[in-house]
Amino acid sequence: MTFRRLPILILLALLLVSVASLAAQDTSECEDGFHLFDHFAGETCIPEDPQRIASLSDNFLTTPLLDLEAPVVASHFRTWEGGEPFLRGGVDIFGEAAVQEADLVNLGSPPDLEIILEVNPDLIIGGFWQTEIYDELSAIAPTILMNAPVPMFEHLEALADASNRLDIYDEKLANYEVRIEEMRARIDDPASITIARLDIIGEGLSYSPQLGAMDQVIDDIGFSRPEFQANATEDIRELSIEEIQSFDGDLILSSYAPRFNQTIENLKSGPYTLGDSLYLTLSDVQAGNHYWYERDIWVGQTFASLDIVIDGLTLLTVGRDFE
Repeated sequence: MTFRRLPILILLALLLVSVASLAAQDTSECEDGFHLFDHFAGETCIPEDPQRIASLSDNFLTTPLLDLEAPVVASHFRTWEGGEPFLRGGVDIFGEAAVQEADLVNLGSPPDLEIILEVNPDLIIGGFWQTEIYDELSAIAPTILMNAPVPMFEHLEALADASNRLDIYDEKLANYEVRIEEMRARIDDPASITIARLDIIGEGLSYSPQLGAMDQVIDDIGFSRPEFQANATEDIRELSIEEIQSFDGDLILSSYAPRFNQTIENLKSGPYTLGDSLYLTLSDVQAGNHYWYERDIWVGQTFASLDIVIDGLTLLTVGRDFE
């Protein structure tokens, strides 16, 4: 899908007129067909049933919106080292064919204001880091910025509310809860199984708490974690390799991201420390209980990712004796 690019002077004129109009708007009462939505940048009257959503982040916004069957017409795409644009998370979780079928207009990276204007959205959804262009975006269409990292279901529910997909959210959440109960019933004592995550950033170890679908499932099932991971409240970057013993457990999971040249082979050799002999001293590695997962799939903030993680952890834990 292509659109005629508007001259920048026309765009700026439209923005100035719209900004003046918005400045006078009282959001305490919304027009018919709109409702007040509380978000990172304040309160905004947005359509009760939006039909043309422009999303300004691929994996944080577009991918979960597609999972909720929201009417997204345009999205931020990213390009890696001169390759073709891709929708991070979306192509990994749903497949390239599903993304192509969605027929999304590429807004660029960073999103281009002219293209956003041309796709004529009735709702723009951005992230908390896009406050600098909030006024320009609001001049094009009602705009909301999703909050700084919050629990996964809080994020998904907010997106469902904004896109009028709460019925789909509730249905998918109910199905997820049934699956969690079924899996928990198949494990005698989930708390007796310690699941550790061992990831590499640069040349050091890394740990990020509440990493999307994977951590949601681990928490909801009731698995244990190594002490420092259980107590972490913020990202821990580039720990020394000498601290690797604190990553030990009954099951060790390490991520790789092939789109960013983080292949298993690269992470086990070369400049990366997983090839270090200290890594081999972990009892769980010696016992053959170290496994790899594709990060953009297992940490995706989608119900599809939750199902994938449940299936994976079921295979790795149910019916096994870790003693």
